Amino acid sequence: MLLTGQWASGQGVEAVVTGGYHQENLRWSIAGNSAGTNPNIYSELKWRHVGGLAVDAALRYGMGRRWVFFAEGSRVFTSTGRVSDMDYAGNNRTFPLYNQNFNGGNGYSYAFAAGAGYRLWTSGRWRFTPYVGYGVSGQHLTITDPGGLYDFLNSSYQTSWYGPLVRGVVSWTPGGKWEVSGVITYHQVNYRADADWNLISAFSHPLSFRHTADGYGVEGELGVQYRAGRWLTVLLAAKGFTWATGKGIDELYHPDSPSQQTQLNEAALSGFGLRAGVKCRF
Repeated sequence: MLLTGQWASGQGVEAVVTGGYHQENLRWSIAGNSAGTNPNIYSELKWRHVGGLAVDAALRYGMGRRWVFFAEGSRVFTSTGRVSDMDYAGNNRTFPLYNQNFNGGNGYSYAFAAGAGYRLWTSGRWRFTPYVGYGVSGQHLTITDPGGLYDFLNSSYQTSWYGPLVRGVVSWTPGGKWEVSGVITYHQVNYRADADWNLISAFSHPLSFRHTADGYGVEGELGVQYRAGRWLTVLLAAKGFTWATGKGIDELYHPDSPSQQTQLNEAALSGFGLRAGVKCRF
């Protein structure tokens, strides 16, 4: 998300606003039945290079010389991306039945987190602060085919990753007005995704199927900041992330019959972000 580790010492309120570019890839697959067979990969979707403008904001309150409380959020306005949809009759992606590529760049993504940290270790130019908190993030992914064979296609896949987090922040002050920070965040999450496959009349609408599973996320961030004035700091940051689930449940809904379940093999998300912004202290 943001450079929550790059806060000044002592009490006070700090606000960060950044903007930049964000790109991610998401894929999921299901098996032919709830035992994970017939075949082991029946249907697989992959969104690639889903990217666009990102904006972020964060607030921090420092209490005393040790305690830190934070709240942060981000939003990505997607403008590019492609999605592939593949079905198979045989195990291990053999005997393909269906293979199409569509536009996947009309959605958005978001993330929110809040928590508290304790400045555990300070030695000369170095500081280490661990945090605990809770985070919620998700993607609204789309499938369209403007001007193509499926011009009325307007399907969506809405994900949600939510659960507790732990974070470690190491900051180094080389001298003068510069500071460098590294941030690692681990999320233990529940995963839920709701899909609407709008052109398939045999599926219910607006909820065609739902995915549920347990998973995790790891985010790494490296940033540098320059104190431009007493109250103003300029910062640059780059981040990478990977999220994944274990096996879960795919539940398919029909308008006139009971729902059906099969195995969700996995859902996996990865990507990167680049940010520039300012931090103000009050």
